[in-house]
Amino acid sequence: GKENPKVLEKILLEDTLNNSESEIKVSGAFIAIGHDPATSLFKKKIKMDQDNYIITKPESTQTNINGVYAAGDVKDKIFRQAVTAAGMGCMAALEAEKFLAEKT
Repeated sequence: GKENPKVLEKILLEDTLNNSESEIKVSGAFIAIGHDPATSLFKKKIKMDQDNYIITKPESTQTNINGVYAAGDVKDKIFRQAVTAAGMGCMAALEAEKFLAEKT
């Protein structure tokens, strides 16, 4: 806007099929930073699927390594949202807490 040029007010869409442009008024945007999970550090250590997402036990965040848990974008290839990542993070923390309590 004129008052604050750093505020997103609209986006310009280009239709490459018919070479037309259209404008949509908006007040915000979500930027997808990447679609590949950042799991290269764990290759050949933790089981992953063909898309490099960490595999966990059903209804758990437990990986194939006892005491190692995965949550969020490295595990969730369907929703990939902050709210689901936060929920999974809570699950992982609770599972890790239980794991540690059983070790003492």
